[in-house]
Amino acid sequence: MSIASNIDAANTGSHMETNVHSLAEAPITIGMAGITKSFSGVYALTDVTVAFRAGEVHAVLGENGAGKSTLMSIISGVLQPDRGEITFEGSTASPLTPEKAADLGISISYQHPAIVEDLSILENLQVSLPPALFEGRKVSDVAREVMSAVGLDVPLKMRAEGLSIGQKLLLEIAKALATKPKVLILDEPTASLDKDASDMLFERVRAAAAQGTAVIYITHRLAEIRQIGHRVTVLRDGHVAGTGLVRDLSDSELLDMIVGRKLDSTFPPKAKPMLGQANLTVKSLGGHGFSDVSFEARPGEIVGIAGVAGNGQTELMRALAGLDAARGEVKLAGQRLNHKDLIHAAAFMPADRLVEGVAKSFSVRENAALGALEKFASFGFMSRRKEHQAVVDTFRELSVKTPGLEAKITALSGGNQQKVVLARALLEQPGLIVADEPTQGVDVGARFEMYRILREISGAGTPVVVNSSDAAELEGLCDRVIVLSKGRVVATLTGEDVVEAKIVAAAVSADHHAETGAERRADRSRGGALRHFLQSDNAPAVPLLAIMVALALYGYSQNANFLSSFNVYNTLMLATTLCFISMGQTIVLMLRGVDLSVGPLAGLSVVIASFFVNDGASLPRMLTGFGLMLAVAVVVGLANGSLVRYAKFTPIAATLAMYMGLQGISFLMREGPGGYISYDVTAILGAQIGPLPWAFVALIVCVIVGEYVLRKTRIGWQIRAVGSDEEAARRIGLNVNRLNIMGYVATALFVFVGALMLMAQIGVGDPQQGTSYTLASITAVVLGGTSLRGGRGTFIGTALGAVLLTEIFTAIAFLGLSQTYQYVFQGALIVFAAVIYTTLRGRPQA
Repeated sequence: MSIASNIDAANTGSHMETNVHSLAEAPITIGMAGITKSFSGVYALTDVTVAFRAGEVHAVLGENGAGKSTLMSIISGVLQPDRGEITFEGSTASPLTPEKAADLGISISYQHPAIVEDLSILENLQVSLPPALFEGRKVSDVAREVMSAVGLDVPLKMRAEGLSIGQKLLLEIAKALATKPKVLILDEPTASLDKDASDMLFERVRAAAAQGTAVIYITHRLAEIRQIGHRVTVLRDGHVAGTGLVRDLSDSELLDMIVGRKLDSTFPPKAKPMLGQANLTVKSLGGHGFSDVSFEARPGEIVGIAGVAGNGQTELMRALAGLDAARGEVKLAGQRLNHKDLIHAAAFMPADRLVEGVAKSFSVRENAALGALEKFASFGFMSRRKEHQAVVDTFRELSVKTPGLEAKITALSGGNQQKVVLARALLEQPGLIVADEPTQGVDVGARFEMYRILREISGAGTPVVVNSSDAAELEGLCDRVIVLSKGRVVATLTGEDVVEAKIVAAAVSADHHAETGAERRADRSRGGALRHFLQSDNAPAVPLLAIMVALALYGYSQNANFLSSFNVYNTLMLATTLCFISMGQTIVLMLRGVDLSVGPLAGLSVVIASFFVNDGASLPRMLTGFGLMLAVAVVVGLANGSLVRYAKFTPIAATLAMYMGLQGISFLMREGPGGYISYDVTAILGAQIGPLPWAFVALIVCVIVGEYVLRKTRIGWQIRAVGSDEEAARRIGLNVNRLNIMGYVATALFVFVGALMLMAQIGVGDPQQGTSYTLASITAVVLGGTSLRGGRGTFIGTALGAVLLTEIFTAIAFLGLSQTYQYVFQGALIVFAAVIYTTLRGRPQA
């Protein structure tokens, strides 16, 4: 039996599929039969069979942890199933990879956008979209066209880290739509979108389906399915719970399939109007993005914050949680609190749980208990029993699905991560709950539990403030709704006025409307170029140049020979060696790694050369020596990369082991200095034009070419993308392992070139030479502005950092200072660079 027959048979057997065959069946674009996937013995999908047809919007529903994201990851090629078959337009497509999926025409918009924050908006589009999309047209025009399709209006040169959550989601959707795919997967696409943006998206989805695209739409909002869905499949605990036409299924039937039980009501009963003193009072509160906000909450009330996205809601929530300073007055239970007091009094549930809500390297238990550690301590000692019991009880109340308390938080679905964030808030036992989009990406069953718990917290006397882009949610949950427009309160709704229609009407008809695109562009034009430069990777070049000039002038004032042709030549020769090695170090640091073996590799290379590149040696013998140096560099680069990517060594451990091994080989080959390098070779390598070594001129060319590759070519964007966010890079189809190994090989090749310069300088094979370049190269790279966290770097900055370091060493010798000052100056410069670069890059972007 064919896979299509298997799928139809499975659909026919479903108890909810009653009228499917009365519909003229469209051809199956992608079919899945018997798909099974497990993680560490726990099954995420079991025998899933489903078909996605051309021209249909096929909704996939299910609780958090039901297997929806796993299924989508298999379709997009990010994960491979343990068992099962996948077909695409009738032909076998297993196994799928991200590259193969993209070639077939499968495009996905992730719930957590695969946006690389260290790249600009334009670079994100260029690294994610196929090059053919840009052929024959101006790149910026294509990018603006792609973004305008989803109503996104932001500067192309700004870094993606400056985007709001909603803007990142729009950019993710724009990338998915840009290729006009045959299969379009949308995972919770409206989670952070306001009504206007959601309506726009629905229009795009209908248009895509009308053109024959098979749209797979994952959502927790049943109302959205009614608007655009044709067919629906429900997953529960990794199995297909049912499938059918949307028109044939009621909401109650869908809910029964999703949660496996009856839900009496989505929202718990609201509080009865209460008189008496307010337990939360906010007067004339103002800060970045909002001003003159006043409201109060009485015991038992839940206050909602509403408005078109980007009108100050999130900024207000952060101020209420004490995370951002604000002017005005906040009183809790009659006591006035400043923002520092609020940090301790309030529990904050951020909208972006991956960035602010969870600690990715911590376990589920640690994330839940993080804010309440002192409550589990006695006489300064933690009680693991108390902590464990409290976490277990809270998780049971919230129905958190986790493979275990010690599992990494990243092993949980997005909705279950959000439940852990709520669990932490409950364990803190705060005086105020501030929840920014608390149900984003949470299934209907879990939403019911969260609504119930927030209502119980409010009923117990703890004020609850909720910001939500879903007006229907605010209507059902909140007793009082504050509507913001352009950061100001334009309506306060209470009692029977808290209805979706009035909330939306107040937001969209306010006089204080959100800025228009023209206004935003006008604002960005004022100082925008300077702001973007200050936050660019090459901004460190300015202070480095200033320090270099100041040091040169000071050295000259103390000793006129400091700027002599002889000293300038020697300084630049030394700097050239360090710079070539540091350029290699820049690559691995941008990949979020490090290479401690660069120094010993340079030294070993010179030792190898000392056996072959000698006076009187034949040309073939010399070429053999250079060939061996090059071969050793490639082997070391491959070994380092393989140890890190496949043997799972940390970069420090792998390259430190290589450091010691290479140094040992150097001493085995030569116990001390020996084997003089050919004078003719050193003369060629040390040739000069005036005070400038030709090698330094070649270095400048390499820096320019390297910088061009880094900024203007696909391989450069890929390197920076992998270093910035490896998971996002993998999801957009980049081969992360290959890029990392290529990075280590490229580093070794730069060390090879640096070793040639070192060979010309010392003129002898010395096993003790080279090791100092490891620390010096890292220092030069950090001074140049490359981030130790990966993703951001510049060859120009590295070159200037290397020259500055060499200039410092020379100045210390000319000024008669002890070698101790080398380390003092290096340390001071690194601290200075860290403070300056962090300050510049920490400013919010337009």
